[in-house]
Amino acid sequence: MTAASTTEQAGAHRQPATRHPVRVNTDGDFALDDLLALPGTESARKLSAVDAISAAVWRLDAADTADLVANSRTGAVAEPDMPTGYDAALLHRIETSRLFRPPVQDHVAALSPDLGAAWLALAAHWIALSRACGDLRFLNVACKLTGAVWLRHRMGGAGSAWQEPGLTGQLAALGRLLNEATEQLRRRLADRVLLTEHTVFADEALRSVRVEHPVKARIVVLAGSGSRSAGRLATAATAAGLPIETVCWYAPSFTEPPVSSNYANAWYPPSEPDLEAAPSVPDSVPATTAQSWDQVESAIRAADADVVLLVGMPVVPARVLDAATLGVLNAHNGALPSHRGMDAVGWALLHDQPIVCSLHIARPAVDAGEIVATQPVPITPVSTLAARVKTTQLRLLLDGATHVATTGSLPDLTPQPATGTQFYRLHPHLKRLLDASPYAHDDPLSGR
Repeated sequence: MTAASTTEQAGAHRQPATRHPVRVNTDGDFALDDLLALPGTESARKLSAVDAISAAVWRLDAADTADLVANSRTGAVAEPDMPTGYDAALLHRIETSRLFRPPVQDHVAALSPDLGAAWLALAAHWIALSRACGDLRFLNVACKLTGAVWLRHRMGGAGSAWQEPGLTGQLAALGRLLNEATEQLRRRLADRVLLTEHTVFADEALRSVRVEHPVKARIVVLAGSGSRSAGRLATAATAAGLPIETVCWYAPSFTEPPVSSNYANAWYPPSEPDLEAAPSVPDSVPATTAQSWDQVESAIRAADADVVLLVGMPVVPARVLDAATLGVLNAHNGALPSHRGMDAVGWALLHDQPIVCSLHIARPAVDAGEIVATQPVPITPVSTLAARVKTTQLRLLLDGATHVATTGSLPDLTPQPATGTQFYRLHPHLKRLLDASPYAHDDPLSGR
């Protein structure tokens, strides 16, 4: 990666101070002012999900994209009030592809102008659909598609197909649509009512009733290397009389180098930095490091684990999940099955829904395992929301482990329906809207 180019910083000087600066090349991001400044009066073309999925538009070598653009609709077109199965399937295909992983510039370098035009037509369709049904996942992916085309437009030299008036006009039309959708969402967020919580939600420590009965299960903690939360969990479990057989640190030997990206972390309100050192794993708890899933599986079997507690882990393969006798417990920061996947807290706030943490059995499908317990988390005070969500997740894991340790069996499990709602990484444009909303300030009027 080279230093940020002029393109990378384009439009940033027109943005207010933000935790999420516009990084065009890295994130496929855009400044709305730059899109609105483009010349062109062309109406936005719209592409149906049926046509887009049949052409596999998430593939950069998709065929017949010129025909897609030629046949896309313009002008006033009736839009469905609800997404179709094609819309949902296509959204998932695009979001789970590598297209929008930072640095986005590397992944969309082979994007052709014709396919870019098709992406813009699809983005226009999804902006209208998002407005009709209220599902902001479609606005989110429209931002990603538009940002990728804007990136390639800026990379194209004068006289190239990327600079032709037709495509430039289409980008300008998308800018206007995104501006309308942005202003509508900004007004809605500014007018939200945040109820003041009068009870103190302790997030300084985890407390549990000490287990006095003989422990009937062997517990292993599987955590991302160096996780502060794993130290808190192991310390709290030990204090509660729950012996941890081992903490297995997962540190894969082959990882992509970190990229300074606005996608790197989930959105939470700004908070004061935590200057206190997190408790380390107690000396009485054995620890091991695994650099591969095979080594993780071996560590779990060597500990003869009945239950494994996940902390800060990526998706775990089925063979590792099967290594524990009873199962693997995971605490998700969203309500299940309505908020599976990434950025659950940000998505809940965008859709004006409560924040709920869920303890569930880990299965190969993302956040689809049986539900053990749920716990709502008050939104206010927002400056401590991130800490309170994390404490709630650890509390759920501790309570689940306590049940297994004292009974020798899993708690009652509630199966999830086969179909749930999966969310994906928030585009930086939507993160900036949240940063400007009452959800980012303890003074609700400061977000207006």
